[in-house]
Amino acid sequence: MIRFKSTLNFVIVFSALLGLLFVIGCGSSAEKQAMSDFLVTYDNTVNEYSAADESKRVEMKEKLDSFKTKWANMKMDMGAEITPQTLDKLDNEYQKITNKYTSLTHKS
Repeated sequence: MIRFKSTLNFVIVFSALLGLLFVIGCGSSAEKQAMSDFLVTYDNTVNEYSAADESKRVEMKEKLDSFKTKWANMKMDMGAEITPQTLDKLDNEYQKITNKYTSLTHKS
């Protein structure tokens, strides 16, 4: 009986620690944060582009076009480090921003 209680206590403590590790381990990763920061910068630049005059837009267009390459590189480099669901969410956000930028370029 004593051995059973000892084993039961071990299982309970081990389960609690394992659960704690899962909760702590599910935090935001550095890769996810870097990609999110990139998307914020990209969105801010698109917003600046929409408010800029024509001469400033020419300069900003090159910068905005370089974001496409940067995003593709980030997805390849960091894609394995984050979950596929998170990558899909971030990629959908990128597509929304890109569509906004594309609609602005077709208007001008």
